[in-house]
Amino acid sequence: MTLGSRITLHLLVPDVVPDETQVRSKDEKASHNSEKEDYFKELEQLAEELNFTPVIHKMTLTNMNGEIDTIPNEDIIFNLCDGSDVDGVCGPSVAAYLEQKGHPNVVGCDLLFINNTLTKAGMKELFLQNMVSCPPGFLLTKENVADLDKEVTAWGMTYPLFVKVSDSYGSVGIDDQSVCHDPKGLHDKVNSLLAEFPNVVIEEYIDGPEFSVLISGNCRDPTSQVIVYPPAERAFNKELPRFQRFISFLRNWDESLLAHHYAPVTDSNDFQGLQDLARRAYMACSGNSFGRVDVRKRESSGKLYVLEVNASCGIGKGTSSDFILGLAGQSTREFFQILLSSALKPPADEESNVVGSPVASEGPHLVADKEINAEPTTEAEIANDTPAARIIPPAVESRVNELLKNPSLGVFPNPVVHVIVAAVHMENEIPEPEMSLRETWGKDLVYVSELEASFRSLGYDPIVHLHHFDDIEATLAALSPENDLVVNACLGQDGADVAELLEKNNFKAHIGLNAAFFRHSRNRKTMRDHLKANRLRTPKGIVASHADKDHIESLLIDAELSPPFYAKPAIAHRNFEGDHAGRKLRSIQELKEYINEMEENVVVEAFVNGKVYKALVAGDGRDSRADIIVLPAIQVIKPPNDDVRIEEDDSANDAETSTPVITSNPVSPQVIKGSTSSLRRRPSAFIPRLYRRMTTAPFFLTTPEKSPTYQKMGPNSLLLQLDIQDVARRSFTAVEGSCYGIVTVIQREDSDNDELVVLGVSSDIRFGENGDAGAILALANLNAESLWSWLLKRVNVA
Repeated sequence: MTLGSRITLHLLVPDVVPDETQVRSKDEKASHNSEKEDYFKELEQLAEELNFTPVIHKMTLTNMNGEIDTIPNEDIIFNLCDGSDVDGVCGPSVAAYLEQKGHPNVVGCDLLFINNTLTKAGMKELFLQNMVSCPPGFLLTKENVADLDKEVTAWGMTYPLFVKVSDSYGSVGIDDQSVCHDPKGLHDKVNSLLAEFPNVVIEEYIDGPEFSVLISGNCRDPTSQVIVYPPAERAFNKELPRFQRFISFLRNWDESLLAHHYAPVTDSNDFQGLQDLARRAYMACSGNSFGRVDVRKRESSGKLYVLEVNASCGIGKGTSSDFILGLAGQSTREFFQILLSSALKPPADEESNVVGSPVASEGPHLVADKEINAEPTTEAEIANDTPAARIIPPAVESRVNELLKNPSLGVFPNPVVHVIVAAVHMENEIPEPEMSLRETWGKDLVYVSELEASFRSLGYDPIVHLHHFDDIEATLAALSPENDLVVNACLGQDGADVAELLEKNNFKAHIGLNAAFFRHSRNRKTMRDHLKANRLRTPKGIVASHADKDHIESLLIDAELSPPFYAKPAIAHRNFEGDHAGRKLRSIQELKEYINEMEENVVVEAFVNGKVYKALVAGDGRDSRADIIVLPAIQVIKPPNDDVRIEEDDSANDAETSTPVITSNPVSPQVIKGSTSSLRRRPSAFIPRLYRRMTTAPFFLTTPEKSPTYQKMGPNSLLLQLDIQDVARRSFTAVEGSCYGIVTVIQREDSDNDELVVLGVSSDIRFGENGDAGAILALANLNAESLWSWLLKRVNVA
C-alpha cells in the first residue's frame, strides 16, 4: 500500500556533529552520531517504499532557517529533530520556526510537546499536576547544591536515590554511581554531574523491572486518535547486580555488554496498567505525533512509576519502538504510514476546543532553563500559494483503519476512577524510622493490589491516592464533583475523614461509605443505640470508663450483667497485630484489669454463646427507593478456644489483616500490584506519627491466634437464612449503612425460639481472598468484581 503519486517528503534530521566544540559533552556527541548515516539511508528507504520522493535536510542550529525556507508549501515535512538546542543540536528551535512559518503540512512533534518534555524536572511537575504516578524528586542546580540534604528530607525521600541530568538524553551522565545508597554517594554523584551540566534531578530509585510504551496521535486534536501500542519490558541481564539493572550510558551504547533485551508483557493487568498510565503521561505532556513513555515498577509493591516521556523518540531498526511495533504485528514502515497519513487529511477546525489534554495549550510554555515562544507571522509573511485542501486516498485510509483495528492497540481510553485508600509500605532494604515497622503493616499492599485488579477487570483506569502519602483534600479539590468518579476505600477514621470531605465537596458520583455510617458503626455505643431503637436484639451491655472501675459491680448489677463478659473498645479502630476486637473475661476482677489497661472507654456485654453468622449487605440504607441486596449468610466456625468470640469487626475493622480465610469454594481474583499517587505532601513526617500510633495501641491476647473457617448454609437452613438476611438488612438500615457492610448475628444457644442477636455492623470491609467479605462472596460463587460492578451501576457510570 502506498501513499499516492510521488509527493515530496522533506525529512528534517539533525546533522552529524563534526567536532566536540559544537556540543557540551562528548557523550552527547556520541549519542547523536551513533549510526547516523545508516539512519539517513533508512529514512530515505522508508519514504521510497511509501511512494514519496524523499529529501533529507541535515539540520544544524545555523542552517535550519534556510533549509526550511526552501520547502514549498504543497510538500510534506516530517520533523525528526530531537536535540534540545542547549546541547548544540537543533530541536525545539526547528519546531518553533515551522510554526512561525505556518507551514500546513508538518508531521512530527510540535513545539508545545517538545518543550514539555525537554527536562525531566519539567515533566515531573506536569505529572504531579495531572495525577500521573512518578518517583518523588526535585531539581538541583549549582546555585542551590547546598540545600541537597534539606531537600531530600523535605520531600520525605528514602535511599537508594537516583541522580540524572535534567535536560539530557540517551543515558548521558548515568553510570553505576547514579544509584546512591547514602548521603556521601549522593553528594559525590551530584558534584560530578554539576561540574559538567547545569542541573540534575534527584529522585527515589525504583527497584524493579522497566518498560517502554510507544504512543502516537495528537491528544489535543478531537479528530485524532491517540494510539497506545503494546508495552515492552526492557528485560535486564539477570547476571547484573541488583542495583545495576538500569540503562547506564555504557550499557545503552555498548551492545557487546548484552545488558538487556526486549520482551513482551505477559501479565494482562500489567499490560493494561502500563497502557493506561502511559496514555495519561503522554496527555499530561500535551503529546502529539508520537513519543515513548518509560515506566518502572517497584518490585516489592508492584506500583508503576513514569520516568519520562520521550517526544520524537528513536524509530527504526534496533530501537525499542521497532520491537514494540513488532508486538503489534506492524513494521516501522506501517508506523510511518499512520503518522504521514495525518498530513493528507484536512486540518482540524481552528476554533475547535482542545480536548483530551489536561495541560493548557495557550500562552508561553516554560520548560527547563529557557522559554521558547515563537510569535506567529502575519498573513503577509506567509507564502501566497496556499495549497488546496488535502484528501487522503481511499486505499490509504482503508489500510490505516485496518492497522488500527489491531486488538493489542489501546485506541480508546478507559474511564478513570480515583480510588482513595490508606496504605503504607516500607522497603525492606530501606532504613526505617524508629526501629522496624510491623510486618503486618505491609499487608495493606495486597489490599491496594486487589482493588486495582478489580477495577481494571471492569474496564476502568484506577488512579490510587494513598491517604497518608498524598494530600487528599488538595486532590479532591482538583477533581470535578460533577464528573469525576471517586471510590473511598479507606478504613476506620481515615475512611470517615475522606467521607466527610466527599460530602463537603458535593461529589455526585462516588462509591464508599457515608460519614454517618462510619460514625455509627465505629462508635459501638451509638451503634447499639441505633440497633435497639429499631427493635433489633443486641447483647445486654454498658459503657465503662477508667473512673468506673472502682464501682463497676453496681453498674453490672443495674444492667443485670454477670460473668462471663465480652469487653471491647467503645470506638472500633484498626490494629496491626493481635485481636483487638475484644476479649472474653471470666470474672469481675479480669474486667477491672481490662478497664485499667485500656486508654479509652470500653463496651461490656453479656457473653452470648451460639452459632455465629455473617451477612454482606450492599446498597444505600438511607434511601427508601434504593436497591439493597443481602448476600447469603455464612456460618463462622469458631476456633476450639472459646476465649475469642468472632466479633462484628473481626475487622476488616480490626483483625482481618491477620485472619486468613479458608473457604469451601475459594475464588482467587487475579492480582495486580501497583498504584499511583498525586499531590504528594511536602514535608513528609507521616511515618514516625503512624509508627507511634501503631505501637501505642494496647493489644490483648490470651491465647495464640487461631483462624476461623466459613461454611455455606445448606438448603435445610433456608428459613434461618431468610431470617438472618432480614435482620442484616434491618441492621444495615438502622445505622444508615451505605455502599456495603457486614452484619454479624449470633443464634443464641439458650433460647427456645432460636433468637437472633445482632453483635454489630462492620463498615470497614476488605475484599479479596482473606477476610469475611471474600469468604461470603466466594461461597456465593461471586467475587469482588461482581459487587463493584453492581455498585458502579448504582451511580450510573457502568
